[in-house]
Amino acid sequence: MTTGRILRLTADNMEEAIDTAVSVFLRGGIVALPTDTLYGISTLLPYSDRLYALKQRPFEKPLGIFLPSPTSMKLVSKQTISDELANCLLPGPVTLMFERLPTLPAEFNPGVLNVACRVPDCPIVSRICRKLGQPLAQTSANVSGSPLNPTSIDHFKNLHSNIDLILDNGRIISSGEGSTIVDLTVESSYRIIRSGCAEKDTVEKLKMFGLKLNNPLLL
Repeated sequence: MTTGRILRLTADNMEEAIDTAVSVFLRGGIVALPTDTLYGISTLLPYSDRLYALKQRPFEKPLGIFLPSPTSMKLVSKQTISDELANCLLPGPVTLMFERLPTLPAEFNPGVLNVACRVPDCPIVSRICRKLGQPLAQTSANVSGSPLNPTSIDHFKNLHSNIDLILDNGRIISSGEGSTIVDLTVESSYRIIRSGCAEKDTVEKLKMFGLKLNNPLLL
């Protein structure tokens, strides 16, 4: 069992925080970090099983990934939308699901064909990913099935002792909902997997770019 170190983020220690997080990740550690919706926990893709163990999460529930920018999605997935639409949706509180590429480590979501890409509107996440030069496995910082969405590090105190580093940015001002998840595996169409905090705005943008609702009930 590790003892989680809490680092309060300020304008003066941002570089220190990024360097510390990168060092922890490269050792296979877990970092809790703020996003534009909730606090998340992350690790490098080959160590994804550590997140499942920490959250007591069933393996049938795949993890998402953090990426440094919308253009990075092509490196891990078969992107079905234009770069223009990708840049319209991201960075932001939206998770985009595509078919995964075989270049992703086999240890990450084994047997799962798709990958959920997240580029939060939170610069520290992007900067950490960019400095690492690779994506991060990610999920919310709570025990699986918990009704409490963590907008403060106090909301996951029960996990602190098993997290190697906690980047504390204070309370996240949000609706307390997670990101909106959109299935974009079928070209020119979309399906909302989770409404989340940005469904209305996301659907408006998708329709603006000509995407149609993929309703499996009509097939």
